[in-house]
Amino acid sequence: FNRSTHVNMNASSGHSRVTILAVGLLTLSFAVRGAPGEILWQNLTGDIIFGAPAIGPGGEIVVGSEDGNVYSYNPDGSTRWIFNEAGDWIDSSPSIAEDGTVYAGAWDGFLYAIDGDAGTLKWKFETGALIIGSPAIGPDNAIYVGSNDGFLYALWPDGSQKWISDSLAGFSPINSSPVLDSNGQTVYFGNDSGEFYALDTSAGTQKWVYHVAEAHPIDPDVSHSIVGAAAIGDDGSLYFGSRNGTLYALSSNGALRWAFKAAEPIRSAPAISSSGILYFAAQDGYLYAVDSEGFQLWEIFVGDVFYCSPALDAGGNVILGAYSGSQQTGASTSILGIDSSGNLLWETVIPGYNDSSPNIAPDGSIYMGSHDGYLYKVEGAYPLMSGGWPRFQANRRQTAYPPDLHKNEVIDHFPAIVQSVGGWVFVPWFGVGWLSDARIPWILHLDHGYIYLDAPLPHACWFYDPRMHSWLYAASASPNYYYRFTPGSWIYHLAGSTIKSGRWFYDFSIAAWISDAG
Repeated sequence: FNRSTHVNMNASSGHSRVTILAVGLLTLSFAVRGAPGEILWQNLTGDIIFGAPAIGPGGEIVVGSEDGNVYSYNPDGSTRWIFNEAGDWIDSSPSIAEDGTVYAGAWDGFLYAIDGDAGTLKWKFETGALIIGSPAIGPDNAIYVGSNDGFLYALWPDGSQKWISDSLAGFSPINSSPVLDSNGQTVYFGNDSGEFYALDTSAGTQKWVYHVAEAHPIDPDVSHSIVGAAAIGDDGSLYFGSRNGTLYALSSNGALRWAFKAAEPIRSAPAISSSGILYFAAQDGYLYAVDSEGFQLWEIFVGDVFYCSPALDAGGNVILGAYSGSQQTGASTSILGIDSSGNLLWETVIPGYNDSSPNIAPDGSIYMGSHDGYLYKVEGAYPLMSGGWPRFQANRRQTAYPPDLHKNEVIDHFPAIVQSVGGWVFVPWFGVGWLSDARIPWILHLDHGYIYLDAPLPHACWFYDPRMHSWLYAASASPNYYYRFTPGSWIYHLAGSTIKSGRWFYDFSIAAWISDAG
């Protein structure tokens, strides 16, 4: 395919106002915390962050560092815990199970299972060599992880062995993160010898193997290894890149559908939109958009990309980190927002290099690590795309199991429980613990209609009243209002009032409030 005209990289940096569908009922325009791309906070770890951060079922952000620690943060940037029992670098992107358990591999050859609430070790399993790839988690909660010893391991949630694969391609290192099909019956991965495998998840037996070309069409000295994870289309087609500069499309039975050749190696994983468009980056400095039949739609020069995979938000935009800078200015990374037509929306430059893939929270915030040792939280405009294969390992928790993208991810917008009386749970007036980045809690006010709750002070909050077209302030003792989403379903009661209420949550996957009080 011929290279098209490069998109202007000096496009507008974005807008300060966003229009969204509020709980599927009405469309409103509201002021966001800042323009997309604005850095909201950055937390320093002890060394390079190579892997992608995972976002847990409660909104927690978990990331590994080459200081040998795993870090867990709240959305406001405060530290939940630091796990420091690994013996070497943690370049593996952590995966988070539905119960919050964190799984991460390390260069010491162990897979670690970490209690997601306490940050303590549950168990560790030793493989024969270092682990770089991210673990996958199946529907039976089994964990699948590859090792540089050339084996793929399947473990049960208690740390016992389910199976170990037979030797594959002469014990070639497995740095590609495994992925699972939609029914959890097949696990797919590549290795450094250029073999792409499909194994049965029940016993680890081989279903088929595809051998990629052994030489780059331009430079025969380039390796043909597969280090990036695959992405799986809705029809079961598999897409993955190779260091020989080719993106491969296979059918679910391992037959080649088509191959797209870039000018340089492809080390990162592709992403697939809900409409079936593939986005991937190569070391030639370009982000490509290709349809499901392998025809190029567009490309944009972004800078060098090695292991960072694109992420797609619900607005159809591509979020990506790419190397920038020069010998004169020093190394730097550009975090980019690019629309579905290949136009640059915004750009934020951070120091150093980057290999960490971005993750997008339910409130639209973007999290990404860097070689400078920082985990960055950046303003975004939309949550993660809810269809296709929108990012590295398919979903926010990085389980690589497609149905997990559609599971309820409940974010608790209220503080901790303060007392329980007669089976009713009481909560304070948006007190300490209210998430300052909770941006989609639309509720129905009895007097003012639908309102949007904004970032608070420690014991109060601002809310936008669309009927009055203004922001109003609610102090800790007033106003004496009761808020609800649907008639008869209270989401809040003022402490000490005679109205008793359950503790309510906003569920982004179904765009509705749900209660744990039944």
